[in-house]
Amino acid sequence: MLSPKFALYIHIPFCISKCSYCDFCSFVPSKKQIEDYICALKEEIKVAGERAGGRLVTSVYIGGGTPSVLPDGAIAEIMECAREHFIILNACCTTIEANPNSFTREKAYEYMLAGCSRLSLGMQSHSPKILKILNRVHDFKDCKNAIENALHYNIKDINIDVMLGVPEQTMRDVKETLKKVVELPVTHISAYGLICEPNTPLTRAIEKRELALPTDELAVDMYDYAVEFLDKHGFKRYEISNFAKAGFQSEHNLNYWNRGAYLGLGLGAHSFLDGIHWQNTENFKEYIKNPSECQKDIEHETIKTAKEETIMLALRTTMGLNIEEYNRLFNADFLNEYKSVISLLLENGLVEIKDNYLRVRNPYISNAIISEFF
Repeated sequence: MLSPKFALYIHIPFCISKCSYCDFCSFVPSKKQIEDYICALKEEIKVAGERAGGRLVTSVYIGGGTPSVLPDGAIAEIMECAREHFIILNACCTTIEANPNSFTREKAYEYMLAGCSRLSLGMQSHSPKILKILNRVHDFKDCKNAIENALHYNIKDINIDVMLGVPEQTMRDVKETLKKVVELPVTHISAYGLICEPNTPLTRAIEKRELALPTDELAVDMYDYAVEFLDKHGFKRYEISNFAKAGFQSEHNLNYWNRGAYLGLGLGAHSFLDGIHWQNTENFKEYIKNPSECQKDIEHETIKTAKEETIMLALRTTMGLNIEEYNRLFNADFLNEYKSVISLLLENGLVEIKDNYLRVRNPYISNAIISEFF
């Protein structure tokens, strides 16, 4: 059955410089590459809009990379094209990512006019030492200026990214960063643990013992402190790494965790629409040559994969897995189907069942718990 609505993701794969931990589909571009990409992206938007068949877009997320790297006017041009070819209501929440040092007053004005109502800033840390290790090209003052620019043009829904478990990071660094963040006029905080991706400069430095990761115990303490501290300051956790003030949970991200449909446009973007998963090519030349026919890894979901994804995504959230909804969706008996696994997890105090929801008790080890189901 066709999804009557979906979330729209638009990928901008460009950065001023590559962060030391990043293995995302992004790079430092030339002026010609930016021009070619915008043209190709608009072509993909046009064709995808025709294929979508007039279905409603529930949220828009412009991510990267660093969308604010694009020249003035480019985001407005892209969003104008998207509104021309998709049904995007004025009330639709549109998020744009930005680096603190590239979100100028001019960018804020342009994005506001383009319909962007939510800003996500990659702050990562207050500590100059940690920012240098991550190869971030901004400081805390840049972050404060970016927020002021957003508020000036009535962009009041603002997320801040904070990274935990970074090499050489101390508990004092984490406490100072979180203290500074909650003093800012922001509505949402993403506090997530560093993942050491293969073949990144940061991972190579760790492998060579040039940098040392915090111990596992300290990394857990950092996360636990963040959960408790943010809760005290009105930021309630609703997913492993996401905390929001009342009424400011990310609509776009909730769609992912509720296994809603989403369409990804741009280099390397992922999609899940009408029961099919796919990804766009990450090869820039291939994408520019034929942006509307560059899909790869096309996978039609099965009952088995749908069940696994439902469990995996639901157990990342504080709500947990709605057992009744699972049984209805799959004409199944969840508690009987996974009886031995659930019994083991309950006996060890790793999960709980309350009000017909299965929840993970310690979110920091949720990945290990989720893997037991598969």
